[in-house]
Amino acid sequence: MSINPQQKQPRFVSMRWRLIMPVFVIVLIVASVGAYVLTDNVSSGLDISQENLLLQSSRAIINRNAQLATRHFREAQRVAFTEGVPEAVSTEQNPRLESLLEGLARAGELDSVIVTDAQGVEVMGLLRVGLAQDYAISQGTSLADDTLVRSILQDGQTTAAGFVRTAEGILLYTAVPISQNDTPVGVALVGQRLNRILEELKGSSIADVTLYGAEGALLQTTFNLENSPESLALPPEIFDQALTAQDQMPLQSLVIDGQNLQATYQPFTYGAATLGVIAAMMPDNVPATTQVERQLTGLVASALAASVVVIVFVGATLAVERANRVRKVAEALASGDRSARTGLKASDEIGAVGRALDRYADVSQQREDALHTTLRRQRREYTHLMSVFESLPDGVIVQDLDGRVVLMNERAKTLLGSQRVFRSSNLHELTAVVTDTLGASIAPGLYALGDPQRVDLDERMLSAQAAAILSMTRNRVGTVIVLRDITEQVQRERAQEALLRQLEQSVQEPIAQIAQAGAQYDHQPVQAFANQIAKHSVVLQKLIVEMRELTDINLRKLKQGQRPILLDTLVWSVANDWRQVALAANLNLQVIIEAHGLYVLGDERRLRWAIGNLVDNAIKYTLPGGQFSLEIRGETEDGFADLRIRDTGVGIAKEDREHIFTRFYRGNPVTPAGLAIRTPGMGQGLTVAKQIIEAHGGTIRVQTRLGVGTAVSFTLPLTSGESMELPRLPIETADMDGETYRLDFDEQQHTER
Repeated sequence: MSINPQQKQPRFVSMRWRLIMPVFVIVLIVASVGAYVLTDNVSSGLDISQENLLLQSSRAIINRNAQLATRHFREAQRVAFTEGVPEAVSTEQNPRLESLLEGLARAGELDSVIVTDAQGVEVMGLLRVGLAQDYAISQGTSLADDTLVRSILQDGQTTAAGFVRTAEGILLYTAVPISQNDTPVGVALVGQRLNRILEELKGSSIADVTLYGAEGALLQTTFNLENSPESLALPPEIFDQALTAQDQMPLQSLVIDGQNLQATYQPFTYGAATLGVIAAMMPDNVPATTQVERQLTGLVASALAASVVVIVFVGATLAVERANRVRKVAEALASGDRSARTGLKASDEIGAVGRALDRYADVSQQREDALHTTLRRQRREYTHLMSVFESLPDGVIVQDLDGRVVLMNERAKTLLGSQRVFRSSNLHELTAVVTDTLGASIAPGLYALGDPQRVDLDERMLSAQAAAILSMTRNRVGTVIVLRDITEQVQRERAQEALLRQLEQSVQEPIAQIAQAGAQYDHQPVQAFANQIAKHSVVLQKLIVEMRELTDINLRKLKQGQRPILLDTLVWSVANDWRQVALAANLNLQVIIEAHGLYVLGDERRLRWAIGNLVDNAIKYTLPGGQFSLEIRGETEDGFADLRIRDTGVGIAKEDREHIFTRFYRGNPVTPAGLAIRTPGMGQGLTVAKQIIEAHGGTIRVQTRLGVGTAVSFTLPLTSGESMELPRLPIETADMDGETYRLDFDEQQHTER
């Protein structure tokens, strides 16, 4: 919804006049009058007898007494019913029982816990000593004559309570039976000191509590006596009246240590047993208040109430002023004034709102400035992008998801002639194929869709690459097609291929005729001459094959021709290809397989060609009488097959080592006697072998030492074999028997490049 700053605003009436001022007047009057009247009534009521307050305190003491009795009864039952206690009592497992009772005593804040057996003999007793938290332990005392124990064991009562005097003072005990399999096995008693009980009964009451036992004997009091406690003695008639009174509390006025007191008496009932009488005592010292004092008190209270109302009014007025400040700034921001701020501190809710409004205005200003900056930068970038787009040597076509051409540079228009030609050339069909797995990224947000396609258009050949344009959320938003004129490149490729075919035919046919003619003569020089020509023709044919391989190595063709290859078969095939050549050069060829049954994924023809190049180099640069080996060394940690070709040749000079994989580079190998080794070739065998191995995902490295030999190590990624059995060379063809043994020269003599 848009906001028009110029639209007419409704009439604004401040909260000060609408709400606060009327409320202030009414509250001021009511508070002043009410405070005066209330104070007068309260003052006049102070001279009422404190009997009601004393009676309320007495009732509160009785309620706390009932709660305390219930709690002690539950603690006693917890001791009796705790798992392990009945068994420990029956079997007298004192260590276990001691641990259980001490934990229960601490949890229930008890001063004493006693457990007896069925004969009333104390199995284990715990008594808190003084103010410490430790318990003294007692055992073996006979409590059969004790009133509480006897009432449980002999009279069959389920609970009993009573006072017991100890060295630590008077304790109030609650007793319950301990049963095992519904058979009484003992008694559990829990006790608390009487002074603690009276403190709990008194609570926060201003009345003191005094407890009398049988026959009215004083047991304990919370009253602070300075003289003899005989002054708290309870007359027999009051004691009897307190025990027999029904729903009444006898009142008595007494003087203790020169202080006037009022006391109420009622039975001290603990559970089902009445153990004595409990008294609540309160000082009788309420001062009288005169009529003048009452009026003065009312006037002071009225003045205080009026002052409070005035203070509240001033505070409310200040709050309204701060709220108005926030409102004015909000209106200024809505009207377009981005510099308006409240300047309030977040000391209260209104200040927090004003501070939040200031922060919002700051953030909005920053975002607006950033937006202006971004728009200016985008305009510059768009202008720059369009200039770059038009200066590209390739044609570029951008389409939306519906296939409509959004953008086409001049180069694309020149190559196609028009958008109609774009449709008729079927280039748009490239964008209709969106694979589930996108190709490698060619730019941020652009991902190739398949491989470049060749399109024949008006006697020209175009290379078209389609790519998907992805958003930040990885959703496809369009397609871009890059066009390149490769007419001359295709013509050169076709001319080169035709030239190589013609050259191959031109070399093979005359040399084959010369070789056949030489074989018809018995003249030895003629036959030797024919053999030399045939030898050089083989070299020339190899050069032609290498030239054709230079144009035929690309990743797509390699992937199309790949299949699982058994390395054993591959190595023996290469060995058999070159065995006769090695014998003719007086060299010993060895095959060493340390790990059988390994498979690699590759193009078998090109791999045999690459490994054959390495074997060819080993034969060329190993002197007669030497030896070389083809080795399968096993599997690396990262899942590659490790292969190596070693020889005892002349090695590679230090200055030639960094160029061994450089195309068309020929080194100057020499024998240990210093004689140069001349071999035919173009210097690209190692280069092409490296390209083939790396195109398969492998690596290659060379170790060499002059006069010792050379080792070429390379790796190929492993794969699993096919479900059907792969073809293997027959044993008699492979001639494996007797050929697998290690070379005897030291591998450590080789130095790495």
